[in-house]
Amino acid sequence: MNLLIFPQYPYPANHAVVNTVFENMLPARGHVVHMVRPVPGLTSVQRIPAPWGSGSIIGFPDEPVGGRLSNVMRTWRQARWVAAATRELRDVPLDAMLVRNDLVAASAAAAEARRRDIPFVYQLSSPDAEFTITRGHERGGLSGAYMRVRGRAGLASRRRLSRQAAAVLAISTSMRDHVVAEDGLSAARVFSFPMGVLDVTTSSPDEIDALRARLSLPRDRTMVFSGVLDPVRQPGWMLDVFDLVRARVPGAAFLVITYQTDDRRRLFEEDARRRNADVRVVGPVPFRDVSSYLRCADVAISSYRPMLEHKVASPTKTWEALCAGVPVVGNAEVDEHAEFLEASGGGVCVRWDRAEFADAIVALMQEPERRRRMGEVGRQWALAHRSYSHLTEYLERILVASRDPAALVALPHEP
Repeated sequence: MNLLIFPQYPYPANHAVVNTVFENMLPARGHVVHMVRPVPGLTSVQRIPAPWGSGSIIGFPDEPVGGRLSNVMRTWRQARWVAAATRELRDVPLDAMLVRNDLVAASAAAAEARRRDIPFVYQLSSPDAEFTITRGHERGGLSGAYMRVRGRAGLASRRRLSRQAAAVLAISTSMRDHVVAEDGLSAARVFSFPMGVLDVTTSSPDEIDALRARLSLPRDRTMVFSGVLDPVRQPGWMLDVFDLVRARVPGAAFLVITYQTDDRRRLFEEDARRRNADVRVVGPVPFRDVSSYLRCADVAISSYRPMLEHKVASPTKTWEALCAGVPVVGNAEVDEHAEFLEASGGGVCVRWDRAEFADAIVALMQEPERRRRMGEVGRQWALAHRSYSHLTEYLERILVASRDPAALVALPHEP
């Protein structure tokens, strides 16, 4: 197939789906992949040869997020650039278009797909509108009101564009159910397409030992978290849990792996220093190396706060830890946590309660053989059910079937 993908992230990106599925595995399976995406340093729309061989990148200027008024103007300029970039491919044959999240790109792609009479596929990897509305309620005041308005506008746009799509890819089964019920979509054309795991291990045991020593992480006493340190996720809650853990496990350490370098990370690190807690924050780490850092730890905490936005999200960090062979303590109040950890045997689910999380983490730290068994079965299960090669094959079937509604109905709605 000849595909046009709007992957949302600038080129080059450090993102597992963009790098692994869009830029690597789809071209390797014989598809011609073109992309429209922001590129830092550009001042106009430019065509760039695709490093994956066939296809091309149509780049447009990547502007940083600013204040409210500047963001309105930024969105207006982005819409013009995306439209101009899409016109660059008017004479290129295409079989389908796929947009990941971005509302501006989705609007342009939907219009161009109608003009060409080809399918438009919309991928929803995060309930961004719901997150923005929740954050607005929590912040309050004029700033919170602005966020709520922006979130509701985004929600209305998402629903409109989803209804125009030949197929919608939701980040999880729970989100699939959510958008079918709340956005008024036909269940026949909504599919669960979660994040996955890499099929390969990039570091040897000796290399992991060397990395653990470089980070000064103690054996049998290291807890790890990988992900975003955003206030809406209440990262201080994990520090509360770690306080309880280190009170019972002398010398315990907490490794945090994140791509962030902004104020959210700085505030988290300041909170850890105030508590005099042994917390090491590392990153940005290339996604291919995240598994190596995870393997330096003994127990992973995956503390998704029990809110709607997390209940419909995919517990990606749980998958990453399972694939790394690290047992996970997760939240039983998030459906897919409970389902995956029970099915895989790779971790423990408890209520979103500081003491219960701490009890589970301490118990695993004190039982190395139990940790080893959980790590082995969890990794085997993750590779069997969420490898990117498996997910790419599933995406390929959806893209091919998107041209025929009857063929879509016949597909399974989960990978």
